Amino acid sequence: MAYPKISIIWLNHNSIKILPLVLQSLESIANLDYPSDRYELIVVDNGSTDGSFERVREFLEKKGGLRKKIMKLGKNLGFAGGNNVGFLVRDRESRYVVLVNNDCVVFSDSVKLYVDAMENFPGIGALQGVILKLGVKDVDSAGIYLSDLFIPFRFPKNSKEVLSNKVFLCSAVEGTFSIFRVEALVKSFNVEKIFEEILYGFGEDVFTSIQLWRNRYRVAFIAKAVAIHRRGSTWVSPTASFLSARNFLAMAKIFSKKYTQIPHTLILIRKALTNTIYRDSREQSRYILKGLIESGKLSKKLTQKYPALELPQTMPLIHIPITKALKGISIARAIQIYVENTIIKNLDKWTIGKI
Repeated sequence: MAYPKISIIWLNHNSIKILPLVLQSLESIANLDYPSDRYELIVVDNGSTDGSFERVREFLEKKGGLRKKIMKLGKNLGFAGGNNVGFLVRDRESRYVVLVNNDCVVFSDSVKLYVDAMENFPGIGALQGVILKLGVKDVDSAGIYLSDLFIPFRFPKNSKEVLSNKVFLCSAVEGTFSIFRVEALVKSFNVEKIFEEILYGFGEDVFTSIQLWRNRYRVAFIAKAVAIHRRGSTWVSPTASFLSARNFLAMAKIFSKKYTQIPHTLILIRKALTNTIYRDSREQSRYILKGLIESGKLSKKLTQKYPALELPQTMPLIHIPITKALKGISIARAIQIYVENTIIKNLDKWTIGKI
């Protein structure tokens, strides 16, 4: 098989505290079981000031035989903006782009698995595998399923199907380690980019996945372990809580019905209030509440930029009855259990093959 060219985009920002993991991530990319002349590594440094960029560049300069492009930006453009820069400088012959977080170590056969799936299912615009937690025998990520409250849920990690090698349709992929069809991205945005920059970080992968579904591409995940990941090691700050609350509530205002926005808002407020026990939690709560306030401005910007936004009927979407939604305001686990059971009941409908 003549494997298609791919571009792997790897983003860095002030990672000196986790440098051993960062270098391990790069080492795993250099050692991929994929023809070396068919993939390139694009490193985009998001304005690091802690010396991590220099260490990364020094490490990569010693890697002979690895096709690479190394860029340092003058400022932090966020996860969305940084990856978009990498997308612009990709090899124009690349059929796919793969995103790898700098705290994610990929398995040697993972990219070949991704490409095989994309080639076998040409209607798929984006795909990810099962990502395991670093140092713990547990699932970190296995595809995203959206509810009509516009709250994202992961594939049930305790399901017997989570490592079945099957390919399932899902609502969205995470940006941790995923593959995108270049043609699908360009058609979905009408410009050269992977993510919407004004989202900056958090939820940008969900928005892109929705754009792919709206443009008649499907999104899927392979129930097979492909990488290990240390979640939150590169972005631990109250700003993350602000962006997450702002972005997801803004998208809820656009994509969900008005009555479902109320439970979503109340759930976020409950989360903010229950985080007031400790000093740092109080700061996090303030950022969440700030996100709720700023979500209206963001939703207006998105609707101005993307007219007639709506969720396509073909996309997997979990309907949460209003009684469950109201119960979830006080008992978060109630919604989680309901959604996981609903996903499991629909797996036959969402199964499209096996690798």
